[in-house]
Amino acid sequence: MAIDLKKFVLRFIDEANGHLQTVKEGAFLLSSGESTDTQIGEMFRAAHTLKGGARMLKLQSIADVTHQLEEILSELRDKKLAPDQNLGTLILQACDYISDQLAQLLATDGHNQLPPADEALCERLARASRGDMDSSAGEGTPPQVEIPVSALNLDSVDIGLKQASSVRVKLEKLDDLINILGEVVATHDRLEQQVQSLANLGPRLAKIDSGQLRQQIVQLGRKLKDDFQVQHLQMFELYDVATTIRMLPVSMLFEPVSMQVRDLAASLNKQVDCRILGGEIEIDRQLIDRLSEPLTHLLRNAVDHGIGDVAERLAAGKSARGTITLSTQQDGRGILLRVEDDGRGLDYPGIRAKAVARGLVDAAVADQLSEQECNELIFHPGFSTSKIVTELSGRGVGLDIVRKTIVSDLQGTLQVHSRAGLGTTFIIRLPISLAMMRILQFEQQNHLFGLAAQYVVEVVKYSRDDIRDIAGCPAIILHNEFIPVISAAELLRIPDRPCSQTTAVASSLLLIVIQNQFGKMAMRVDNLLDERNMMIKPLPKHMQQQALVSGMVLSPDNQLVSILQVPVLMEMAQKRGQSRISAAKPEVRPNAWHVLIVDDSMNTREIEKNVLEAHGYQVTLAEDGYSGLQKARLTQFDAVLTDVEMPVMDGFSLTKALRAEENYQHIPIIIVTSRAKEEDRRRGIQVGADAYIAKGDFEQDSLIETLKMLLC
Repeated sequence: MAIDLKKFVLRFIDEANGHLQTVKEGAFLLSSGESTDTQIGEMFRAAHTLKGGARMLKLQSIADVTHQLEEILSELRDKKLAPDQNLGTLILQACDYISDQLAQLLATDGHNQLPPADEALCERLARASRGDMDSSAGEGTPPQVEIPVSALNLDSVDIGLKQASSVRVKLEKLDDLINILGEVVATHDRLEQQVQSLANLGPRLAKIDSGQLRQQIVQLGRKLKDDFQVQHLQMFELYDVATTIRMLPVSMLFEPVSMQVRDLAASLNKQVDCRILGGEIEIDRQLIDRLSEPLTHLLRNAVDHGIGDVAERLAAGKSARGTITLSTQQDGRGILLRVEDDGRGLDYPGIRAKAVARGLVDAAVADQLSEQECNELIFHPGFSTSKIVTELSGRGVGLDIVRKTIVSDLQGTLQVHSRAGLGTTFIIRLPISLAMMRILQFEQQNHLFGLAAQYVVEVVKYSRDDIRDIAGCPAIILHNEFIPVISAAELLRIPDRPCSQTTAVASSLLLIVIQNQFGKMAMRVDNLLDERNMMIKPLPKHMQQQALVSGMVLSPDNQLVSILQVPVLMEMAQKRGQSRISAAKPEVRPNAWHVLIVDDSMNTREIEKNVLEAHGYQVTLAEDGYSGLQKARLTQFDAVLTDVEMPVMDGFSLTKALRAEENYQHIPIIIVTSRAKEEDRRRGIQVGADAYIAKGDFEQDSLIETLKMLLC
């Protein structure tokens, strides 16, 4: 069945005007000589996204002009062109042309009947991107587009805008909404009667004895309580129904971005099918609007980088046709989206080499980067492993937009899983709604803050004596993990209170354990207030560049509560920890002992790594036993530290497998785990471990002394 493009074109017009405004604002700054690298980068991303959307919807004239515009912005970003007034004026002319094209689309109700792109304008843009800029190029008048006068009346424009910003609502949803509204009105009338009865009671007080007064007040209180509880339930039901009206099937998101996958693949001599699973699941309209751009980038990457051509796939024993799967499912309090391809997987050697070439990591440690660390590198702005620059790849734009949109703008999480030769999966978790979220509120130094509950793992109390100093950083041991501890006051730069006020609570610490894809952190706070569903109010426009605060809520006593961005908090804490460690850590010698650390907890791996590097050891990390075994076979390590409870292969199995390797029969292997039972210790010795350290008894000096004893 053919897909009706008209509804997607109307949505594209709204999105395109937003991107066009970004380019225009930057062009004015270019003309005045006030542009910045950040502004040029935003212009480039806007043009890139605009071009991609136009191509998907077969709006060739817009795509052609935007492509040439993108070439200019690419050269500006790479410092190959110098910004000047003529260049800014030419970019504005291109924006005016695209704006006229969008107006014509709107006037024709989304029907794609645009004329071919203006060749003269495209040629001027192309010459400008090569540095051949005429002084007269900015003096011409913007190309005009012939649009029938009758088509540009206000009624047609208004209709187009309404269609682009409206949703279809099922009649049964409207019926539910009206029924609940009727119940709310009835309950309101009863409450009004109770208030009136209370008012009438005043003049009669002198004539009523105390027994009758008490009885009437009790009856009135009972009725008020009952009616209030009924209205409370009705209000939540009303909100639920109202939000479902704004919900749309996720197929509205998947169809427009997936429909061109086959054509895109054909242009690259590839065959690709795009499967949609769970398309009937409904999500918030706001999420659909914001997810279109990042999903487009993920699909483009999957086709260009992930899926190989027919010959490559056949040589690898795969079918000639590649498959990209878009799936959706409900995930507790949120939505889980997966973008999965059966391609070649991420090119980890290429990622490491590119990271070295761009100066992101030192060549000496590039080979030690774990796959998880490589996964993070691909989201770095401007990062691309493509050997050549094409219309689809090599520009280093795309995944940084995906990360920013998912994590910063939509309060979600983004994870990557890749296996060489098997494919790559991007997993996106999002809240059900951006307007109403479950918020955990806490107090620090009389300031109120909130955290999206989806990031909160648990809340625990710890004695100060249970906080350990590991590699110069405080940490706790919780569920077989080392978790760093940081004060919310320190992180948020709130001045400490006088000592006299904190003496009473000095023996006990309240910790909120938060988590995202970067790991876990225990944040020390003064008081925990409550957790509830709350309406998020966006920040004023002049404060929206504030990365740490995503919005505000009102507490029950009408105080403003700042909602903190957990990914930003984690990044701030990580930077503070790194600066503290790097200041105290000696430089690792080239001939230092090389130790392999195997643990499925990122926090534990990093903390143990910091301890060892602080004492001059060279360290390589592995996230599970299987990965550790593969790295041990590729590199000869002087010692191995391993956890027990890990996916794929546990620590006992890893130790046994290493002892079966000829070059690891006499290498020290130390098990570091929370399993402290005697039978676990005996099993560790049976499989060949040289030492067994319980995390509950962990002391960094003891670990270092044990290593020295076994290595010397």
